[in-house]
Amino acid sequence: MIEIYLLEQLDAFARYGTLSKASEELHLTQPSLTRSMQKLEELLGVPIFERTKNRLSLNENGLVAADYARRILNEEQHMIDHLRALERSKRTISVGSVGPGPLMEFIPSLSALFPDMSIISENKSEDELISGLRDNQYQFIILSRPLEDDEFICEKYDSEQLYVSLPKSHRFAKKKKLSFRELNGESFLMLSEIGIWDKLVREEMPDSKFIIQNDYDALGQLIESSTLPNFATDITIRTYESMNLPSRSIPDRVLIPISDDSATVTFYLISDKNIASKYKVKF
Repeated sequence: MIEIYLLEQLDAFARYGTLSKASEELHLTQPSLTRSMQKLEELLGVPIFERTKNRLSLNENGLVAADYARRILNEEQHMIDHLRALERSKRTISVGSVGPGPLMEFIPSLSALFPDMSIISENKSEDELISGLRDNQYQFIILSRPLEDDEFICEKYDSEQLYVSLPKSHRFAKKKKLSFRELNGESFLMLSEIGIWDKLVREEMPDSKFIIQNDYDALGQLIESSTLPNFATDITIRTYESMNLPSRSIPDRVLIPISDDSATVTFYLISDKNIASKYKVKF
């Protein structure tokens, strides 16, 4: 039986190409790695190396063996990740979303339903969320499109409307609504980690500049002292107003909806059928 450490060492040799570089990466002596490769050859029963006076390289058998080793190691890691996620799911509910807005309303609702469970959430790309749902990394995900898969339950959850926040002195401040075309070219203050909205505003306003802040409080201070526009949504407006956060309710600013169809995003809540049944979440 071939032990995993031998496959890890073969994979390292295949990636680095020399015993010296592979042994350095593995924190082994070169003679120790050489002995391991000899042992692996004996276990396989076929030669996997071409040996010359000054060089050791993989032959055709070795290249095939290295490919199998990489796949086996990937499966081993997949098994570990899957089992850890499964164990974590027994005491934690994990939620992933393509945008922060829906999480602001879904997480409190989930917490009220399951006060004894820990709930964690994060923003990720659509592909990462779907993959994570399949691997039990998430119990629920929120996407900006329906997921057509019989394995999952998918229902419309909520819509989110994008707004722009402008100083009352701004030339557009008296408008009832604005388009991306009108706003294109402006410089905006913007929070990082806003999911799909980041890509959307950059695509819709290619001539604009975006000054990114990683810290919410720092962004709030900038908004209060700056004349630059920034973004909000109907969900964040409701949430911040309920929390009485001053950085989102500034008397000298106005909130104006963006009228483009793309500025309204419909979100869908998705879960594995068994998970939805387990947590008794109605779809």
